[in-house]
Amino acid sequence: MGDAILCTPALRAIRQHFKSSRIFFFAIPAVRQFLSPCKFNDVWLEQKGKNLLANVAKLKRHKFKQAILFKNSFSCALATFLARIPSRIGYDRDGRGFLLTDKLEPLKLPNGKFKPVSMLDYYLAIALRLGAETAERKPELLIDEQDVKSVQDKLPKIVKADKPVVVLVPGGAFGPSKCWPSERFAQTADRLCENYNAMVSISVSPHPFEKQIAKEICALSKHKLINLAERPLNPGELKALFSIAALIISNDTGPRHIAIALGRKVITLFGPNDPAWTETDCENEIQIIGNVSCAPCARKKCEKSEHLCMKSITVETVCEAAKQLLENNRRQPKLFARKAFEEISKSFFIDADYKAAFGKIGLTCTNAVFSFKAGKNLVKSNLAPYRSRLQFEINHPTASGEQSRTITLFLKRYDRPPILTQLQNWLRARKRVSCGAFDIEPANQLASAAIRTPKIICYGEQWGGLFEKRSFIITEKIPNAKSLERKLPEFFGQQDTAEKLKLKRKFIAQLANFIKKFHQTNYRHRDLYFSHIFYGDNGKFYLIDLARMFKPLIFSQRFRIKDISQVHYSAPAKHFSNTDRLRFYLNYTGHKKLTSKDKVFIYQVINKARRMARHDKKHGRTAPFAR
Repeated sequence: MGDAILCTPALRAIRQHFKSSRIFFFAIPAVRQFLSPCKFNDVWLEQKGKNLLANVAKLKRHKFKQAILFKNSFSCALATFLARIPSRIGYDRDGRGFLLTDKLEPLKLPNGKFKPVSMLDYYLAIALRLGAETAERKPELLIDEQDVKSVQDKLPKIVKADKPVVVLVPGGAFGPSKCWPSERFAQTADRLCENYNAMVSISVSPHPFEKQIAKEICALSKHKLINLAERPLNPGELKALFSIAALIISNDTGPRHIAIALGRKVITLFGPNDPAWTETDCENEIQIIGNVSCAPCARKKCEKSEHLCMKSITVETVCEAAKQLLENNRRQPKLFARKAFEEISKSFFIDADYKAAFGKIGLTCTNAVFSFKAGKNLVKSNLAPYRSRLQFEINHPTASGEQSRTITLFLKRYDRPPILTQLQNWLRARKRVSCGAFDIEPANQLASAAIRTPKIICYGEQWGGLFEKRSFIITEKIPNAKSLERKLPEFFGQQDTAEKLKLKRKFIAQLANFIKKFHQTNYRHRDLYFSHIFYGDNGKFYLIDLARMFKPLIFSQRFRIKDISQVHYSAPAKHFSNTDRLRFYLNYTGHKKLTSKDKVFIYQVINKARRMARHDKKHGRTAPFAR
């Protein structure tokens, strides 16, 4: 579907160039369904699947003078060759060059792989070789009036709606690697219903995998969504539906191109595939790109333990894009799930927005970072000699560029860490990795799970052969936030009222869900105390000291008990009753009442916290949870 629609600018150019010629389109029925009605050809010929001899016979019958091959397949070129069509133009790839009379060479990278170029331009290059005018790049589709009437009869609620119609496209014929999680589509649908009173429908193919996705989204949503899997639309009807939609939110799949060709507002979610292949420069589209380290991989199924590229795209990012389009205020055509870092010197990576500010203070390479002494030295008695910590400030321009604001940054440096420490780190990470990278990788994976962490501004590393020489990471201080150890929300320190109790219970539930989401990433934290959990004025939680995180190969449950014990231990007794702690645990597990396994788990947590308290007592300290 997508290729057929991206081909329309070239088809239009060829029609205009060969005005007096009789043009036939030879394609499978599905292509005809999506492109019809079509003004670029005179006759449709139906391709007989993979039956080469039947296709050759059909082509021979019409005695064509020229064949224009948009499809890259070998069998396509062989069929036109065997049909003895005298002129055959197409791309020389897949070993079919000898079957063509006019060959175009696809662009390649130095490594021999095909260079990512928009398929619009890829197809237009064929039309240009034929002498056609190719300035107009906009894809084009027409809608049959009969399909419009059919949609009115099938979906009268949508057609007559006096509210914005939003269509979600959560599937993908390419494979599951292109699919954004169902729960995030459901959360997005809920926000659109609540903020814009939108009528949300889910469009999927008849494939069982996609029908199951639609079913999951409907089950997870708090609102009544229209599941089009229950009332299937043919390609013409789908175009008619899209033509009245205020917004389409789609994975990188065929229906996205329908929306673009019809001039609709569309949000496209990119993960494993490079957006350059299907770039259309559509003024009504916002592309959200999961630019993780392993993307684009172009694999049909993710082979990593976490589907990072699609999970890195948050509901907040999609809803912000939806707001821009629905309110006619598109600011950026592309949004990146992760900030792109620029390498301005060898192995020195920086957020491009901060490059000028760092340049003013001379931080432009790794050597400069390790000779940098400005700021406050955060010395700790238990800090290893190879580690150092620094707090400093920079003036950073605002988005308008007219003013600047002072922001606080934290610099962690690792200078010639002991080889034994490095080996231990490699064992923990299950790969060769620098000390500084221990903060970076968890931050990326936690961001994919929508868990907030300090913003990374800059990082770098130097290697001396097999082992690390130096590495560093610079993060921004979390704005308007403090650790729970230093400050709980104000309603904890005030006299209990019905409203204060309500706020307190909401806070406990949010904290439990935050830690639950963290544990669902399979990470554990060696110090999950209140001192490492921050709470902002925006009502959001953050997790710090990411270098203390790891994914245990074994004893995962043991480390989960330790994490919850540390939360329990550091929650002060004067603010958290036993009832509050039980409420936290039930929210964490999602249970309505305790099971026998829950009771065993809680017993283990309490025992662990008591052992920690006895250790404190020996050193003259009182554990926060102790009454």
